[in-house]
Amino acid sequence: MIKEDKKNLKQKKHVVIDCGSLSDIPWPGAVSAKGMIIKGVTSKKVMDYAVERLDEFYVPLHRSAKTRCIDGRHDPKLDEAYLGPQVPGGAPGAALAYRLGVDKDDLTRGTFLTDAETMVGNYIRLGFAPGGHRDEHSDGSSSVGCGAIDGMDAILTIMTRPDLVDDHKRVVKLLLGEQFNRDHYLRIMGAAVVVNGRSEDYFRGREGIIDFLEKKAPESVAVLKGHHKECLVIVNTVTGTTLSSNRFSKEFDGLQAFGYDLWRSMEMAGKLLPRPDQHVERERFVTARVMATVSTLMALTDASQKLILRIPA
Repeated sequence: MIKEDKKNLKQKKHVVIDCGSLSDIPWPGAVSAKGMIIKGVTSKKVMDYAVERLDEFYVPLHRSAKTRCIDGRHDPKLDEAYLGPQVPGGAPGAALAYRLGVDKDDLTRGTFLTDAETMVGNYIRLGFAPGGHRDEHSDGSSSVGCGAIDGMDAILTIMTRPDLVDDHKRVVKLLLGEQFNRDHYLRIMGAAVVVNGRSEDYFRGREGIIDFLEKKAPESVAVLKGHHKECLVIVNTVTGTTLSSNRFSKEFDGLQAFGYDLWRSMEMAGKLLPRPDQHVERERFVTARVMATVSTLMALTDASQKLILRIPA
């Protein structure tokens, strides 16, 4: 953690915490920060320097700007002066969290596509701007180029893997802090086991969600360029702020960051489940969203990335 005395903490609105690497055991994903050289400098040196200057690249978001994925790759059409929040899989990514944490329908029914279509509709109904992305490598049929959508079946499988569950729980607890609830975690994990058992049926046709999103909310789908070079995972709980991702990568010679605005998941829970008697459902939605995020990172990375928390002071 960046050292601050009590006087400075009172003056600062938030703090940046360096939690070290994601894990000391390998994760199944391919994206790695190991051995990455950025313009002749090792990624570790660039990462440390980027963390020192991190606040320079967090900006107030615009409420009407489209939701972005956590993906750190370059978006050539991104307006850095008009940024929306970053969440895994964009707007459709919240559908799995709702299914696992909140939905009281029979878990043996339904599909991700119909769940995601409903969630996109909720975004629009509640005044949030939905968003998602393809990439230049997607084939347009079997894949869309968003790891959180294309790999969602693998994400669910990884969440329930016995050899990874302890590490998964550790990171979820770290991100949620005092809001972590063991009973919620176990309930959602049980739901994940059930849905994973019918994964082929549940995720069939999921690639169609990006076409649906484009029709429902024109100009909401970005096309990302380049390859994954994420060396940081930044989890941000400072409400109303988001990472200026293109500018960040340009400043640090191509280094990228997975950016997750956890505060938006909490805000979304309050809008989706607004009644006072729905506090348990709100907690479960946020927990499921964080659990799915950690599983997404497990599916995408080898755990060599540095984990950074940006929280209110």
